[in-house]
Amino acid sequence: MRLNKYVLLFTILFNWSTKSTSGFIAPKALSLRSDVSVNTNGNHISYETNQRMDELAEQCGDHNNPVVSIASQVEEIYQSIDEKNVVAFNVLLKAWGKVCLSLEKRKKMNYSLKDELSTKSVLSVSIHSARDAVEHLTKHLMEAEASDEKNPENNGVIPDETSYNTVIDAWAKSTLPDSSEAAERLLRKMINNPRLEPCSISYNSVLNCYARSRDPSSLEKMKNIWEHMQNLAANGNEKIKPCIRTVNIILQGYSRIIGRYDNDDDKLACAKEARSIFENVKAGAKNGGSGVCPEADTYSFIIEVYAGVGSKTAALKAEGLMEELKQIYRETQDSRLQPNARTYTSLIGAWSRTFDKTAAIRAERIVEEMESIYANRIANEEPLRPEELTTKPNSKTFKNVLYTIMYAQDDDKARKALKVLMKMREYGKTNPECAPTIGAYNQAIDACARSRTNQVDALKIAFAMLKTVELDNEIKANAKTYGIGIKVTECLLPRGFERNKLALAVFEKAKRKGLVNADIMRHARKALDSDKYHELMQSSEQPNTSINNIPRDWSRNIC
Repeated sequence: MRLNKYVLLFTILFNWSTKSTSGFIAPKALSLRSDVSVNTNGNHISYETNQRMDELAEQCGDHNNPVVSIASQVEEIYQSIDEKNVVAFNVLLKAWGKVCLSLEKRKKMNYSLKDELSTKSVLSVSIHSARDAVEHLTKHLMEAEASDEKNPENNGVIPDETSYNTVIDAWAKSTLPDSSEAAERLLRKMINNPRLEPCSISYNSVLNCYARSRDPSSLEKMKNIWEHMQNLAANGNEKIKPCIRTVNIILQGYSRIIGRYDNDDDKLACAKEARSIFENVKAGAKNGGSGVCPEADTYSFIIEVYAGVGSKTAALKAEGLMEELKQIYRETQDSRLQPNARTYTSLIGAWSRTFDKTAAIRAERIVEEMESIYANRIANEEPLRPEELTTKPNSKTFKNVLYTIMYAQDDDKARKALKVLMKMREYGKTNPECAPTIGAYNQAIDACARSRTNQVDALKIAFAMLKTVELDNEIKANAKTYGIGIKVTECLLPRGFERNKLALAVFEKAKRKGLVNADIMRHARKALDSDKYHELMQSSEQPNTSINNIPRDWSRNIC
């Protein structure tokens, strides 16, 4: 079968801007060493010292930087100060809090960076993970909280609300299994300490822990905190009055928790609860009672809740919320209520789970609308407001579109998936984050495999995509790529010589790269004639090769 036309198409598209693989190291971080003198003015830390510490702390928020080394430098400066104060202490906590977030981000991205401490580091522990970082800054807080008698080196630094809020927030963003319990313990310490007054920021951070938690009781705990905050506010505690961030965290929690339910009735009940909270907030804002006004992100989160239901009825409700938001924005021109990329992407997500025949077309139209919002203003030479720039489609937008195409009952899945990849490549020229990843290619190839019409074209496009991945120096095929590649032959070709030939060719590529896993073996067994599959199993020097006994040489690069 000739695939030259599609291979040529992808080869032409292949030449786009490359991304830098080198990590950025800020000059100030490199120039600052442990032997740099720290100027103080009497008993007060100089403005320059605090500013230097804060600049370094900010750099710890970029996962491309050697964040552990930079935070270590902040700690060295802090330890060298004779008369410490709570401002400098909070900057130290801020640095390690940002390290926690950066290390967690690296873990999710499977991204590594040499991040060694200097031999002169004041740290007595090694920091390699988000847990190491958050436990390190928690230890700082607990030591500073100790009395001067027990901790003579405290130098009078007494933690304040900002100190606790920083540590609680770090636990919230660490996504560790025990983050909720740790954050709640710290909040209780604040509540029981007459010196401290927890505020909505403190409660919001604990709420955020439960919104991200996999604990089966997290929803109930989240609702209890929400009710407690409302009661405290009703009794005159303005510092703990729920704000729009509180509402957004709770709705985001519902959007995550709804995915745990298998039963449709449970999903609908969860969505109903979330919608009730949303409508009560709207009513309170309308009557001037709550002082909390929904914004675009609030609508995004309630739309995501409906996306979790996974039905056409729910998607239509999500679409109704989007139309409501658009109408409010047209009437008020309030930038906080302008639909943004998250709102549109959430709506695409709602349609992606419906398996409806119109879902893919709807997703394409939503992307076109996102693009037209800012394109029209550029055409009219009107300056773009910052919030309008956020309506540009992003990587998650395209991911949701590809997911929609994969599962929609559409007659032209392959060409639609190809169109999305081409658009991602175009966007990637100016925004590397939008360039297609191996995950996007896997989705697109899978969409081809699921084609029920135009199967010859779908087969050609799928193998052109596989060839493009092999030519791309920045993308590496994984086991899933080859598994889906074999699945393509299984779904789009009748049994026989050609199907055996193509399936074996893809299997051999996976085998050479040491990426054969159980899924690839299962797809091979389905795609190949029984005698060919038997020959394949016999080709290994290892006896009794099977799905449960894959030769080490075939799977050496499987993590």
